[in-house]
Amino acid sequence: MKQYRIFIKVTLLVLLAFLLAFLINKALYFTSALIVLIILLVAYSLYYDQQKVIRKMEHMINNIHYGDLNISFYSTAKGAEGNLARSMNEALSTFRTRLYNSVVIETENEAWQKLVRVLTHEIMNSIAPIISLSETITERAIQNEMNEDDYQTMLQSIQSIHRRSKGLLDFVENYRKLTKIPAPVIRSVPVSELFDHIEQLFVGEKTSLHFSIVPSNLHIPADRSLIEQVLINLVKNAIEACADLPDGEIQIKAFRKEGSSMITVSDNGRGIVSEAMDKIFVPFFTTKPGGSGIGLSLCRQIINRHGGSISVTSEEEKGSTFSISFPQEPIRDFKLQKYS
Repeated sequence: MKQYRIFIKVTLLVLLAFLLAFLINKALYFTSALIVLIILLVAYSLYYDQQKVIRKMEHMINNIHYGDLNISFYSTAKGAEGNLARSMNEALSTFRTRLYNSVVIETENEAWQKLVRVLTHEIMNSIAPIISLSETITERAIQNEMNEDDYQTMLQSIQSIHRRSKGLLDFVENYRKLTKIPAPVIRSVPVSELFDHIEQLFVGEKTSLHFSIVPSNLHIPADRSLIEQVLINLVKNAIEACADLPDGEIQIKAFRKEGSSMITVSDNGRGIVSEAMDKIFVPFFTTKPGGSGIGLSLCRQIINRHGGSISVTSEEEKGSTFSISFPQEPIRDFKLQKYS
């Protein structure tokens, strides 16, 4: 009925105009005044409907102007207005998808550029001293005699070559880990068994660990070995964050939220500095002395391969919480099996 509302009102205005002319012709002025009032009310109703649509569009335009692209044009009308509303929403959806894809591509390109710079820097820093030391050893070796000083120089050079070569090998191995994550074999994993195993690995730690599962029989669609790797990494990071605290505490919780399974790892440690919050999942970025910077990046890639997501909230000197969300349904192309 709503799609005919404007047509009905316009038709009513035309009929009322003819009726008004007839009444005036018959000198029925009081009734004519009533008809004029009705005409004004119908005209105002048409104006109000038009303004309502305009206000909706202005609201949408303002939201887009301020960066809110999740807005949609809500309309229960059918016909031309309904089709227009659907077309606008489809256009916005297409725009959001293209914008998201462009941002993702730009972010990925930036990440790869950073990775190439890091690789180049690290490899050059390792290769340069190896070449230099090799030349030094060669020059010493071609001499007819080798005194004690020459021998010590050669020994130190060989040891330095060994250290730098091993450092380069470890670096390449860490890079290989990021590019060789196996495809997850998704099964229905009981969280209680998963948590029991994690708890056993950290028995005797100074920092106390507390586990919570609601409901107690909660299962997650996951590759158990890969998810264990993620949780071990997160718990280790949490323990390091609480290393200097006499009352360090870590909460590992599993629960359901809005139809999805969630696992969170929270600590009351020193937290993450605000400047590092948007970089902690970037490969090879680390705030730890001697850290490789691949742990959290590896965690994110594993969770992404499960079709889930991982995020972090943190406050300096108050602690951090890493949240893992698993999909409501198992990923397509993987068969969900009962874990045994």
